[in-house]
Amino acid sequence: MKFYKFVYTILLFLALLFIETQNSFAQTNTSSFVPYQSDYYHILKRYEIKRGKFFKPFHSSTLPLSRSTIALFADSLALDSTKNYSQSDKFNINYLLTDNYEFTKKDSVKQKGILKYFYKRKPDFLSVMNENYDMKLEKGALDFVIRANPILHLGVGQDNTRDEMLTLNTRGAEIHGVAARRIGFYASVTETQAIFPRYVQNVIDSLSPDRSLDNFVVPNEAFAKPFKENGVDFLRVRGYITFNVAKVVDVQFGNDNNFIGNGYRSLVLSDFAPPHLFLKLQTKFWKINYTNLYTQMVADVQRANSLYPKKYVIYHHLSIDITKKFNLGVFESVAYGRKDQGQNDTFDLSYLNPFIFYRAVEQGIGSIDNALVGADFKWLALKDFQLYGQFVLDELKVGELVDNNGWWGNKYGIQLGLNYIDFANIKNLDLQLETNIVRPYTYTHSSDEQLSNFVHYRQSLAHPLGANFMEFLGVLRYQPIPRLTITGKFIYAQTGEDSNGSNWGSNLLISNVDVDDTNEYGNTIGQGIETNILFGRLTATYQLYHNLFIDADVIHRNKTSALVARDLSSTVFSVGMRLNIGQRLYEF
Repeated sequence: MKFYKFVYTILLFLALLFIETQNSFAQTNTSSFVPYQSDYYHILKRYEIKRGKFFKPFHSSTLPLSRSTIALFADSLALDSTKNYSQSDKFNINYLLTDNYEFTKKDSVKQKGILKYFYKRKPDFLSVMNENYDMKLEKGALDFVIRANPILHLGVGQDNTRDEMLTLNTRGAEIHGVAARRIGFYASVTETQAIFPRYVQNVIDSLSPDRSLDNFVVPNEAFAKPFKENGVDFLRVRGYITFNVAKVVDVQFGNDNNFIGNGYRSLVLSDFAPPHLFLKLQTKFWKINYTNLYTQMVADVQRANSLYPKKYVIYHHLSIDITKKFNLGVFESVAYGRKDQGQNDTFDLSYLNPFIFYRAVEQGIGSIDNALVGADFKWLALKDFQLYGQFVLDELKVGELVDNNGWWGNKYGIQLGLNYIDFANIKNLDLQLETNIVRPYTYTHSSDEQLSNFVHYRQSLAHPLGANFMEFLGVLRYQPIPRLTITGKFIYAQTGEDSNGSNWGSNLLISNVDVDDTNEYGNTIGQGIETNILFGRLTATYQLYHNLFIDADVIHRNKTSALVARDLSSTVFSVGMRLNIGQRLYEF
């Protein structure tokens, strides 16, 4: 079955269920979701840690979160009289309340506005809502709210390894809202022209199949074309609808990013690759959050002006609050595509079962698709202190592991990290430390057509470095006054690169079909051309107005390789202005 037919069938069924059940329970606050941005979601994680126990509707292991959920959380923070909040904390909580005002108990955010029509409510260029939303009255069946805003990101900078000035020019718009309190929607479109630092350009060159085709692959983005002599030009379009089909089941369908995990990085699904088409079902009851995520990805970028081959990646994630301070999650995923028996670009209904173990499905249909399993956790271990982790298992033979002979098929990844807020008893100084280790050949598969690796648009679905690496990172965030945030980041990574057609397990685009013959044993993390990356970043961000930011940024990145020709030492200075958009982070 074609994926779109599958989606239409499911949506039709859910729509009928929606109609059947809409009068059987009280109206709920369905809403759009806050797009994933690391700074925004750090604020939420900070106050989950500061709260000292989990907030029941708030499951932060699968992101993004709905505005209504964030509003409930922010309301609970504002009403908590036991916390001695700093001025910066009060500012942040008020920011969350204001950003999601239609769902909070906050007093009206009305203001005089500009020319009577614009910014009548603080966060929005334009907003329209009926009286029930506006006056915080009882819910009505026809309640609605529509919010529209411009998107702007302008920046200039200098890279010591490039002669030309670095530029970033992003313009666009977004609209989101709710109809009948049961149907949420979101849509955004942006256009960008940019000249990136040399180290980013090198990644673009390595991912793009053929520059002569004017079809570039830019990290985080899909189709891109040339801009001037050394720049790129690309569009980003996101959008979805979301609704309730029962008290405990939410449905979301559209094109956007998803994130699974509790860390700065994810070893399962991150926002590194571009947005993807997906259907997501989230079931929330008691202490449980269960997510079914069905996605359609681009298998490869072959040439310009052609239909790209498709593949499908499906995720199940079950999260449960074991205690008020300890959360455990388990997950599985499978990546596959079909090129034989006329089955190309078809969705296999065998994977539709929302509960079954995918390895059993593979055996039952005679496939050799690529499945992952794993677990994650977060633990509010001490006051102001959180531990978290993630484990991903691609393949494992216990006997080979015990023999410790470096068998290539033992493919797994491990993440361990901690968050320590108000570090050293300094208010609003937050420390995050994290290590990520991924064995060679993890996420890869035997398909030459990129049909079953964990890659979308030639970009890793998980960690930007792919596989075959060790990484240590530290993030220090300080908010000395409410509107100013200073962030320092340090990343050290060791990996092993390929040369002359070799396959040492870091490049997810290379099939592993021949590894049994060429490199079966003796595999170690970092094998290949030894490569070390030191990355440091210092950013000062000032919020002039709600969601209007000024950034000053300095990056130093030093890459040293066993092949001297691949060495690159970059220092990048930049300044920019952002409106209703997160920072563009190329931290690899």
